[in-house]
Amino acid sequence: MEEKVNRQLYSDLDDLDYRIVKFLEDNARMPFTQIATELGVTERTIRMRVQQMQSDGILSLVGVVNPIKAGIRMQALIQIAVDQNKLDQVVEELMDTYEARLVVLTSGEYQLIIQVFTRDYEELSEFLMKKLNRVDGITRTNVIVELKVLKSRLKFIR
Repeated sequence: MEEKVNRQLYSDLDDLDYRIVKFLEDNARMPFTQIATELGVTERTIRMRVQQMQSDGILSLVGVVNPIKAGIRMQALIQIAVDQNKLDQVVEELMDTYEARLVVLTSGEYQLIIQVFTRDYEELSEFLMKKLNRVDGITRTNVIVELKVLKSRLKFIR
């Protein structure tokens, strides 16, 4: 299995670590014995490498929910301009908002971007009117509805 890897991301990882991660990116439930066989090392080596990467915070093996299958039909990115004296308070309130999946501090004329998941347009409208518009310190928003996801990639190995 020859893979191009971006070694600049984690310079502390060696080629074996990258090859292990590649298998786990493709199938996080792949047995360590199978990875060991594929890579020509012992199962213990794989187990120890994975445990070390998890301890170092480099690797997390998590389940990812498919939003469409879970009934989430609407995804929106919302750019948020904030009164600079109230940024911390706005962020704190957004962090506690159920609909906000992602909260990002950005540069430019909008200080924040949030990604919101809702079941439909009605629920998105409710969120905008009854929650977001009531957050003290937000001066302007720009709502961008995601029409179709063309690429979604969580992998870092090419």
